[in-house]
Amino acid sequence: MRITAAFATTGLATLGLLALAPAASAQTAGTAAVSAVPGWQVIHTYPNKPRCQDAGQQYVREGFNEWKCTLAGPSGEYTLWVR
Repeated sequence: MRITAAFATTGLATLGLLALAPAASAQTAGTAAVSAVPGWQVIHTYPNKPRCQDAGQQYVREGFNEWKCTLAGPSGEYTLWVR
C-alpha cells in the first residue's frame, strides 16, 4: 500500500513538472528574440555611473557585445544601453 502511494505521488509530481516545461521554454524563446534585435537597447536607469558600469559589465559577461552608460538628465542618473 505504501509503495503504491509513493509511486502515485512520484507520478503526479513528474506530470506537474512536465506541464510546466513548455511554459518555461516559450518564455526563453521570447527572451532570445528580444536580444537578437540589432542596435542599442535601453535596459535600465541607474542612480549613478558606477552602478550603471557594473551592470553593463555583467551584461557583457552574459553574452551581449557592448554596453554604454549615458547621462539621463540633470538628476545625475545614467541609462544603460546594450547591443
